[in-house]
Amino acid sequence: MRFPRPILNQKLCLLLFAAGVAISVAADLLGISAVTVEPVFGKQIIPVNPVILTACIYAAGGIITGIMTKRRGNAPFYGASLGQCQFLLPAIMYMITGSGEPMDIVWRTLCGIPLTAAAAFISFTIKRLIRK
Repeated sequence: MRFPRPILNQKLCLLLFAAGVAISVAADLLGISAVTVEPVFGKQIIPVNPVILTACIYAAGGIITGIMTKRRGNAPFYGASLGQCQFLLPAIMYMITGSGEPMDIVWRTLCGIPLTAAAAFISFTIKRLIRK
């Protein structure tokens, strides 16, 4: 079985990375605490676990990315571009601030590349199966 070689648009990857940064910052400003353990404004607005909300936000972004992808094999890479900052920012913020538990940071980083790439791949596969 041959896997197709992905031909990626570098500008689109950069745009998706910037969108992931914007999602992380917007979520933190809304009180979801996607990047840091403590909410920016001191309290969380929505009374649900912030890691679950972050996972839902990035899964939705990965699904949209997978649906919008046109070439076979590119969806996981574009999804990874979207979730890359969520993979990096919590670890960097933990090293800078030192607040929170390390396992809490691990759960936040897993909302990044693994989740968005898998969601993009699954949604692209479903889209392709529906079109057949």
